[in-house]
Amino acid sequence: MVKLVVEAIPPVYLCCDALITASDVASASRFQNERRRREHLAWRRVVRSELGRGVVIDYNEVGAPVVDTPNTHISVAHGAQSVAVAIANEPVGVDIESLDRNYERIKSRFMSPAEEALSAMEAWPAVVWTAKEAIYKLYGKREVDLTEDIRITAFDAERMTLEAEVRETKGINVEAQIIENRVAVAVATYK
Repeated sequence: MVKLVVEAIPPVYLCCDALITASDVASASRFQNERRRREHLAWRRVVRSELGRGVVIDYNEVGAPVVDTPNTHISVAHGAQSVAVAIANEPVGVDIESLDRNYERIKSRFMSPAEEALSAMEAWPAVVWTAKEAIYKLYGKREVDLTEDIRITAFDAERMTLEAEVRETKGINVEAQIIENRVAVAVATYK
């Protein structure tokens, strides 16, 4: 089972936020950009809110966040002034993006003609982009081509679910959402 938490990133963090730890502040300080520091603190705050303030957050060999809670996997994403955190008892990937982004300009870099033909909905390129980014995080390996290696094979528009495969791995489920006509979110898990 996957729990998805999507929250707006606050413009500033108060020093007295009980969920932000000294290690979170130290970890965020490595970013030069204030926006990146706020994104970093936002997803860590969500993880601590869901799993407890004492949860240890670390990174695996490809730089993805992991927690010390047994049988618990996380994936994080930020964009559109929001943070998305997926928490599951199995490997999971999540992505979040603004619908205002110009996906048409870059569509050929991540979407095949067969994928394009799966839906005529206006937000389809954003859904495919977020789905593929979530699948990339789920797969957990570097140097994966979004067009050649990750393929969307089916789409159920009513349920907003996609089926996908990446390289030799078949059977990936993706649940997509459009939030307030401004943000696309996708969560990927293995069947």
